[in-house]
Amino acid sequence: MKKALLALIAFITLGTLSYSQSYEIIQKKDKFGITDGKKTLVKPQYESISKLENSNFCAKKEGRCGVITSMGTVLIPLAYDDVKDFGAGLFLVKDQNVWGIVDRMNKLVLPIGYNNFKFIDDYLCKVSSQGKYGLISKYGKVLIPAVYDGIDEFNQSTFVIKQNGKSGLIDHHGDIIVPALYDDFEKMSDRDLYCMKSSGKIGLMDTNGRVILEAVYDSIDYKSPVGMQLSQNGKIGFYTLTGKVVAPVYSKILFTQPELGLAVVKEGEKYAIVTARGTVTAALYENISRFSPNGVAFVEKSGKLMAVNSEGKEMVLQEIMGGVRPPQ
Repeated sequence: MKKALLALIAFITLGTLSYSQSYEIIQKKDKFGITDGKKTLVKPQYESISKLENSNFCAKKEGRCGVITSMGTVLIPLAYDDVKDFGAGLFLVKDQNVWGIVDRMNKLVLPIGYNNFKFIDDYLCKVSSQGKYGLISKYGKVLIPAVYDGIDEFNQSTFVIKQNGKSGLIDHHGDIIVPALYDDFEKMSDRDLYCMKSSGKIGLMDTNGRVILEAVYDSIDYKSPVGMQLSQNGKIGFYTLTGKVVAPVYSKILFTQPELGLAVVKEGEKYAIVTARGTVTAALYENISRFSPNGVAFVEKSGKLMAVNSEGKEMVLQEIMGGVRPPQ
């Protein structure tokens, strides 16, 4: 029993030492090799050696670089200007000032022709080639060809592309979501919506790139009790909470009542009611009072006094005489 225990301890100890074994680069005159601290594994024969991942090394001989193991086995032939780790068992290789990617068998995964590689997360890598940008995966697969003037992260699965001075959206599969027709995109701080800008005008779209409002408005106010207030050529409109677009035809807002989700607006010389639920009355009233807590207002229509509720339904005075008085 004691012998078995000692054998187990020895096995674990040796395994730990093997796992934690470190390699050192040694130099003899102007040549470099590798040692494990006790014995020489690779005789000094290279112009330079630098450490890579997984006990691999970049070795240089006669001005050319490749990859060797800690025991000196050549994985990647010494045929490149430079070699670096890319990750996932792949290597960046440089030839004539441009880079590509090869695997451990020196099989070309990504053609040599790229200038820069920059990981934007654990999976996606931004690349550039001849001044154009694209995306590849950590396995070297081209996801978005390097044909765009710029590419930046928009959200977790979507990217802004720049092309001919305009911006669009593309997903990480390379499928165009929004063509490059806009000047810019901007995230709304407290909503899952985005503003798109074009020729000084703005519109609205959701996180999937679906256009909600075309970019034809001068401004969008997101804090209207009706939903969103739209401005176009000096006129006011709305995008209601129910998704209805109310055309910008109003010259001013007389008042709003957030507790009822409505606004009273002026068109010409008369007033109309717009609600967050999408109700829009015609501009028929010469005068209108504020709405009572019961949702009733008194209006003047064609010189006659009558009432209207918060949904725009007109009521004769007899219908509201049950205790409702004009607001003071």
